[in-house]
Amino acid sequence: MAIFRHHLRREAAALIGWAVAVIALVVLQTSLYSVVASPALAAGMTSVLRQLPPQFLQFVGGGLNVFSVAGWIGTIDLSGWITLIVGIWVALVSVSVVASDVDHGTLEFLLAMPVRRGRLLGERSLSLLVQLGLIYLGVFVAVIAAMALIGQSASDLRVAEALGALALDQAALAATLVLILLFLREQTYAVLATVTAAAVFIFIPVFVAANSPVAFILKLTPFDYAAAGRLMLQGTYPVGHIALAAIWAAVAFLAAWAVFARQEV
Repeated sequence: MAIFRHHLRREAAALIGWAVAVIALVVLQTSLYSVVASPALAAGMTSVLRQLPPQFLQFVGGGLNVFSVAGWIGTIDLSGWITLIVGIWVALVSVSVVASDVDHGTLEFLLAMPVRRGRLLGERSLSLLVQLGLIYLGVFVAVIAAMALIGQSASDLRVAEALGALALDQAALAATLVLILLFLREQTYAVLATVTAAAVFIFIPVFVAANSPVAFILKLTPFDYAAAGRLMLQGTYPVGHIALAAIWAAVAFLAAWAVFARQEV
């Protein structure tokens, strides 16, 4: 696991920076529930929320179920900005799996050592997934701690399950981006392509309604903000959603492994 450990150490500084930013935003958003929970504001806020564009409400997971602890966590903490920010981080860190070495000309040097191509891709991809897990572990701790600080409580199990579902979505995104990056040689284009692809995948559920004529497009992305919201509000575990994301991630990573194993340096 030497490749895994080296890659994890190499990305540690960037991981800490992104994790701190995400956790700070989660703490801020969670703490704001103490203001939203005020009965005096509820009626006025509901009226304001109903006037917002439906796309914005979808971006924050629905937006109208924010007056309970579970609703606030499901629609604000686990959707919208956090999903987008983590998605951008996934796009950037995916470049470091292989594409950055191709661009810098160091891939030939690495493969000249007794390292199999599949092992290189596999251990670096595992490092990416571990980093993703650490970020969502930090989010989990931040949500629970922030709720405790404002005198509220949430179901630890439901929060963990919802975050697990979102982490799996991001893993599917990461696998897809790693596969795409195997066909790009210049790091500048790789970064632009992955950030654009991540944004497209994340915003498809925002702009495409489930009952629209083009609803089939929703099958082209693993993201579904409603999954976390349903789990937090109703305790309904999105089995189909989880299965789709897991299959998506597994197939994309296997495809990337197969492509990389057969590529020329």
